[in-house]
Amino acid sequence: MKKLTREAQEPLIPHIRPSTRNKIRKYIYGGVFFLSIFILYRALNNNESGKKGIGRNGDFMEYDPRKNGPKLEDPVVNMIKLDIYMEAQCPDTSRFFRQQLKKAWDILGNLNRIELNVIPFGKARCTEKGNDFECRCQHGPTECEINQLMNCVIDRFGFPHRYLPAVLCMQGKYSLDEAMTCVTQNFPAEYNRMRECAGGQRGRRLLALSGQKTASITPAIDFIPWIVINGARNSDALYDLTQNACEAMQPMPSACKEYLRSLQ
Repeated sequence: MKKLTREAQEPLIPHIRPSTRNKIRKYIYGGVFFLSIFILYRALNNNESGKKGIGRNGDFMEYDPRKNGPKLEDPVVNMIKLDIYMEAQCPDTSRFFRQQLKKAWDILGNLNRIELNVIPFGKARCTEKGNDFECRCQHGPTECEINQLMNCVIDRFGFPHRYLPAVLCMQGKYSLDEAMTCVTQNFPAEYNRMRECAGGQRGRRLLALSGQKTASITPAIDFIPWIVINGARNSDALYDLTQNACEAMQPMPSACKEYLRSLQ
């Protein structure tokens, strides 16, 4: 058999100088790089629907940042934290509730800018007795019972717009039976549960927990009601809670501006 020559074995490839081959290789690599970037960009910015998806646990929800996202020109709206340490039969607390807290909540409560916490305990004392607590309150055993009822209602319903009308109603009542009428008015189906809680171990435990919160305040309370706005005691709020709450809100809502104008 006739042996092929080297020229016959190799394909006919035009001769390209090494410098030219290097340039071609660079162009090919560059093109592949930019093509990869373009494909990645298209994958991350799919324009088929013009919308982005966000979801949890694999669920997809259409989301248009032009409609759902915050507007850059909108002002930042701050919340304020309002903590009220009180006791059920304290005359100063009763006066504050009826003259200040109810008014402030009627004006500002629906703005969803107040994180309100009501802590019924005051100057009480609770001592642990096995798995239970023995509590003594400043104005006597009845105050402890109503304090416990308030704690039961707050624990049960959680949100101020649910529990506050009942707590406002209970404040200053002279007996547990009288305070229970506030449960009947606001939560008729919960009467038996709340009565059992107020007079039982759970009510005493909830009262003791409120005592722990009260004892953690620095400086220690020496007056009831003790009003705290954004972590600092505000004694002036005892005389005008609405004004002091409004002044802590920046930017100030229109309801606050109208209220402050009414004071002038």
